[in-house]
Amino acid sequence: MTDNKIVELTPFRADLIRSLSRRGEHILAAADLADEVAALEPLEAYYIAREIGLDQALPILLELSEEQLAACIDLDCWNLYDFAVDNLDEWLTAFALAGPEALARAYFSLDYVVQLLFLAQTVTVYDPDTDLVPQEDNKSDTPRAATPDGFYLLDAKNEVALKTHPFSLLDALYQYDPSAAHQLLSALRVDLPTQIEEEALRFRNGRMQDIGFAPPEEAAILFSRPAMRQPLPRPQKPTDDTLSRLPSVYAGPLVAASLLQQALSLITDKERLSGLEQEIVWAINSAIIAYGENARDIQQITAIAERVRDTISLGMESLLVQEGNNLPDGTVAEASKLLEIWCITDLFRHGFGATLKLQQEARQSLDKPQFRAWYELAETHQSDEPGDRLARAFVTALLGRHPLCSGFNPAHAEEVKAFASLADIDAARVRLKELVARVCR
Repeated sequence: MTDNKIVELTPFRADLIRSLSRRGEHILAAADLADEVAALEPLEAYYIAREIGLDQALPILLELSEEQLAACIDLDCWNLYDFAVDNLDEWLTAFALAGPEALARAYFSLDYVVQLLFLAQTVTVYDPDTDLVPQEDNKSDTPRAATPDGFYLLDAKNEVALKTHPFSLLDALYQYDPSAAHQLLSALRVDLPTQIEEEALRFRNGRMQDIGFAPPEEAAILFSRPAMRQPLPRPQKPTDDTLSRLPSVYAGPLVAASLLQQALSLITDKERLSGLEQEIVWAINSAIIAYGENARDIQQITAIAERVRDTISLGMESLLVQEGNNLPDGTVAEASKLLEIWCITDLFRHGFGATLKLQQEARQSLDKPQFRAWYELAETHQSDEPGDRLARAFVTALLGRHPLCSGFNPAHAEEVKAFASLADIDAARVRLKELVARVCR
């Protein structure tokens, strides 16, 4: 009972509760579902649909705005620089469950270049009056059809197995808007597929930046040392919306106790808090890019949000120690003051920097011939002892681009998590020394 009162009195915890209430099952059960969906930011809408599954999320999908749907496709249907036609097919198949009209309406609401791109990768369009149409091979698996208006012949491409056949899609488009469907196929005959994909990617990257997903070269700044000199106090910029816009998949990890969570809980100014929450969202988005992940795997995204939370907490503690603060007395209050000075990204970078000495020690350990021989031993010659596998996972995680903690879960030896405190790093340092001593004795 006491905990509930504390949650209600803490603006940050209240924001987390609001974020967690915007889960898919809550929205599906809402009497005013359309209004609930309209209030979602595009990133929230995407994670909700992915978390509950596209089929289950169909009532939500049918209420998405063009901006929300565009974000969903941008996040879900690209593998770095390549368009994933099968992923868009998954979304179209979900809309098709509501009928041809819903499918066509959703498709026509996509970015026009994405419409062209999907068709360019799934059908070949011929004008029988002007094009040299290949003779139809009855033995071929490539189906052929004419458009309802009789203007074009279509060959389906079989490179990717699709759940929604492109001919079924085009039938739905012609039923819904024959003129728009004809114009799509006409444009498809003029533009080269590579030009279409390049243009679609350019537009997509711009939209991704608008919702906080930096290009890879900018996101990589997370894995670099920040300036050690204390910056000037940051300006207090008002925001348009003082309510939290943390997606629930990001809010969940922030509920757990951490130095970051405790420091945010001391902030009572709603505008300031909203700005910090937005910075956290953008830091997690950048981390997804920097770690080379995509947003489709909700479990992995949750793990990245936890890493960001812990690395920021480590950065805050590291700064407090550098400034000569006495720990743990007054730690949370002093950490909260750091949020007035350092941006969230730089706090993450300080946390990253705090792990680099440990990483250097791990690399130096490999200078010992016995230890390197043990570490590089072929898998077929490695010990079957569970502890040996955990030890290798521990060293491997320290050597990565972002030094992480691993080798702590016997059931999943390669599972990783971020170092959340200087005590975690000290414990890892002791473990590394003991491991090296045991292997090299």
